[in-house]
Amino acid sequence: MGAAALGLQSLASMAHLLMRPHDLDDLLAVAAEHACEALGAATVSISRIDAPADVVRTMINVGDLGPDEERWPASESYPIASDERLRSAMHELRTWVDSVDDPDCAPHERELLERLGKGCSLATAIVVDGHAWGEFYATRHRGETVFGDDAIAYSQVLVAILASAISRTLREAELQELAFHDPLTGLLNRRGLDAEAAEMFEVPAGATRDVAVVMVDINGLKGINDSAGHAHGDEQIRLVATSLGQAFGGFGSSVVARVGGDEFTVLVADQPVQSVLDATNVVCGQMGSAGADFGVSAGVAAASITSGADVRTIGLFAAADRAQYVAKRAGATSALLYDDIGD
Repeated sequence: MGAAALGLQSLASMAHLLMRPHDLDDLLAVAAEHACEALGAATVSISRIDAPADVVRTMINVGDLGPDEERWPASESYPIASDERLRSAMHELRTWVDSVDDPDCAPHERELLERLGKGCSLATAIVVDGHAWGEFYATRHRGETVFGDDAIAYSQVLVAILASAISRTLREAELQELAFHDPLTGLLNRRGLDAEAAEMFEVPAGATRDVAVVMVDINGLKGINDSAGHAHGDEQIRLVATSLGQAFGGFGSSVVARVGGDEFTVLVADQPVQSVLDATNVVCGQMGSAGADFGVSAGVAAASITSGADVRTIGLFAAADRAQYVAKRAGATSALLYDDIGD
């Protein structure tokens, strides 16, 4: 089979691989590994543009990595503005091939190749939905053939296939985000809360887990909407969401959700109930002070969950909701614990 046929076969294989469902990291890993083999490259890296910082941040490196390279780098980035090759690749969508043996090789690219222990590189933009999204970057070892026209053509088609898969993956992630999150606050919605609760209440055999449920309700939101308008009411909702996120963000395992127009639910695992009450009361205090037109009512219920427990039978959500209702009726300015309200 000729090189052209092998290239077409490889691209077809790549397309089939990337049609399968992947999250973004898995997608990039599949593409990078496949491209590295298909191009006869020493390494392949895929980076994503960070527009505010004007850099590309490397998401994955595969192959025979240099001494300072990591497969999943935490902080590897390259400035766009000061790098002619990178700037033209990202803004003009050009493909570049460089070699340490080429006298016209840009000094910073030569320095990078020498630091990586490589002899040549190929760089091209990944264009997603009509805009530069990131960079595809491949290298070969010193002494190996510099990337030629066939490699350039192959990489451009390969990157187009990858870009289509990235676009699909990002759209699916956005749909997932919409399905499980409240668009006004960014918090989980009821569906997202149910998914998180199912996981939190999944206790290994022989173990127990302390779980607390907090119910929070904004007092008088309808009045705010009627008197000041829904935009102002939305501002109050966001204020409560922010306060809850800050109050419970320090716990190792907590979930904050907006489950209704003026209702929020918080799940907290493996924390003393007093700590949960204290965090809830921080929110109650903040909402009763500057920045909020009305206060909130809050109820808390807690229990030790064992393996196989039925959340509905335990009734934690109903108990916390009952405590919140009693707090609202009593005009309480702090959270009530279900165990303290009696029948």
